[in-house]
Amino acid sequence: MPKSSRIQTILRYIAANVRRLRTARGWTQAELAKASGRDVRHIQILETGDANPTVKVLVTVADALGVAPSDLFAPAKLEERPVGRPWPKK
Repeated sequence: MPKSSRIQTILRYIAANVRRLRTARGWTQAELAKASGRDVRHIQILETGDANPTVKVLVTVADALGVAPSDLFAPAKLEERPVGRPWPKK
């Protein structure tokens, strides 16, 4: 596997795990951002797999989620989501 492809795979694992752990707690991205001391935009980019987070970011996000940083690297599938905000249910 080429190095860049391996890195993209790991970034997708991190994205999927952050999203999964956040939603399991019933948190919004804004709530995770506040709990981790990060900007909400940073959390959004992290959850898309487009961010290349530093160790500091990974540790603060993992601490906020109550998991070990290594848990963010576990193989996981990043689910595709529709673009934009969901419509309110009626």
